[in-house]
Amino acid sequence: MFQSARHRSPMTPRWVRGLMAGAFLAMISTTHVGCGLSYVFRSISPLHPTGWSFAWPILPSQSQRLEEDMKREERDRVPILDPIPADGMGAACLDPPSEEEVWNKVPKFKNGSPVFYETQRNNVRILIEKIGEKVDPCKIYPLAGPCQLVHCHYKGTIYYDELYWSDYPIPFNHVAHRVEVVYIDKDHLRRCGGPDNVDRPPAPIGVNPAAAAANYTGPAVGR
Repeated sequence: MFQSARHRSPMTPRWVRGLMAGAFLAMISTTHVGCGLSYVFRSISPLHPTGWSFAWPILPSQSQRLEEDMKREERDRVPILDPIPADGMGAACLDPPSEEEVWNKVPKFKNGSPVFYETQRNNVRILIEKIGEKVDPCKIYPLAGPCQLVHCHYKGTIYYDELYWSDYPIPFNHVAHRVEVVYIDKDHLRRCGGPDNVDRPPAPIGVNPAAAAANYTGPAVGR
């Protein structure tokens, strides 16, 4: 008598096997098992509220992206500075761009294919200069109050050596001396200046008893 392969299957019902497979797939998808998966969604792990989680390797690209996000958040938190000194002894622009900000403005390049063709940039030297400064009149800014907007213009000159070389099929190397110029604008707010007693409470005004009695218009009080 002919007997199909279905009758030779395990005794476990099909719906039980399907339920077990679905639970296994749900566990894998919610805990992000494996390398190369995003680490920022680790909070959805079922054991995360209890303080337990799974430690998995993080790709270098993901670590670099997280560091760039934290740097961007830190850079976006620009405080409101003190008023500009009235005597002109202090400069309005106090936060020049860093060398990293200037270098990030330089156009990127491809490293090429190792052995056949490769490119490198060495001996980097950066010169940062302030080329302009402008202070807008005092005005009211939302969530900041009366402030002055300060415009700071900087020029960054980058000197570096660009090296090209190849090992196959024709070995060669060449060094080119490059110069790049970038311009960076950095604006920030400064509180509006005022008199020295602007932050002090007003002094009490003296009252003359005779003048106060003469100007009193209320009902008479009998003795």
